[in-house]
Amino acid sequence: MSQKILIADSEHAPACDELQGYLDGYELICPATNDDFSGLLSADVVGLIAQDQKIESAVLKKLPNLELALSLGRNHSNFDTEAVKNQGIKFATVWRKGPNCVAELAITLILSMSKDLLVSHDSVANGAYRYRGLQPIQSEQWKMAFHWMKNENVHEVHGKRLGIVGLGEIGYELAIRASVMGMGVSYYKRTRLPEDLEQVVPLEFMGLNDMLASSDYICLAVPHTPKTEKMIGASEFEIMKNDAILINICRGGVVDENAMVNALLQGQIKGAGLDVFDYEPLPTDSPLATLHNVILTPHIGGGTGTTRTGEIKMSIDEFSCIIGGSSPRWPAKVESLISGY
Repeated sequence: MSQKILIADSEHAPACDELQGYLDGYELICPATNDDFSGLLSADVVGLIAQDQKIESAVLKKLPNLELALSLGRNHSNFDTEAVKNQGIKFATVWRKGPNCVAELAITLILSMSKDLLVSHDSVANGAYRYRGLQPIQSEQWKMAFHWMKNENVHEVHGKRLGIVGLGEIGYELAIRASVMGMGVSYYKRTRLPEDLEQVVPLEFMGLNDMLASSDYICLAVPHTPKTEKMIGASEFEIMKNDAILINICRGGVVDENAMVNALLQGQIKGAGLDVFDYEPLPTDSPLATLHNVILTPHIGGGTGTTRTGEIKMSIDEFSCIIGGSSPRWPAKVESLISGY
C-alpha cells in the first residue's frame, strides 16, 4: 500500500490532480469538499499539508503514522501545535506564493477606487452622458470628451499616503508596489521592522491611531485571530479622514462590518474596496451590495490556479527535503516578516 500525502483543503484538489506522480513513492490525496476531509484520515498518511483546515488533536490521532505536518502560509493558527508536538510529528511552514497575488489585488482595488472605476463604467455603459445633453458620437462634442463626465472622485494615487495594518508577507509586497507608484507608505504592526528593511521601500512605522488619521488609503493585511477580531470598528472609523478609502484583503472578521457600513453611509470615509466579508458568499441582502462607493470582489486575492499549484509543489518539495534529512529548500525570507501583525 502506497504512502500518502494528504492535502487538507479542498480548494487544492485541482493542484493535487495535476501533481499526482510528482514525488515518487507517494500518492497525493485531497478532499473534493472540506466535508470529505475526515474520510481521508488513515494510517497510510505520512505527510499533511494544510492551509485553513483545522488540524486538531482528534484529527492527529487518526493519523498514527504521520511524520511531517506542513502549514501552507506562516499563520498556522489552524494547527493545534501542542498536539503536533506531543505526538512527535515534525512541523514546518511553507512560504506562500499567494502574497504576490493578494498584493496585486490590493493595488487593483486602490487604483479602481482612485478612478471611481465602477461608476465611470456604468456612466458610459448606461449612457449617462446623454443626461448631460450630449449625443453619443458627434465630433464637435467629442472634442470636449474630457468635460463630458467631470467626476470629482477621480484622483491620482501618486503623492497619496498608504497605511498598511500588518506588515507580513502580503503587506511588504504591497508596500513595494505602492512605493513604485509614488505613494508614501506607513505601517503598523506589533513588532517594528529592522531599520534597514524600512529603508528599502521606504517605510514609516506609526502607531495605529496616528496612521489611521493620516492615511489616504488604509489596507488591512493582518491574520484573523482573537486579537485582531473587529480591530477596525466605530472608533477607528471616526479617526480616519473623511476622504480615506479602506481596502480589506485579509479577512472580513477584522472589521466590524456594521460599523463600516455606517461609516460609508454617513461619509466618515469616502469608500472601500473589499475582497473579504463577515459571511462568504456575501448575503444577497447585504447593504454593501447597494453602495455606490464600494467595490466588491469574491475573495479572489490568492485564488489563481497557477499560484495554488505552485504552492502545493513547493510544499511537496519541502516534504521531500525534510523527510530526506536535508535543509529546507524554502526558508523564510526574513524572520521579522513571518508574523503579519
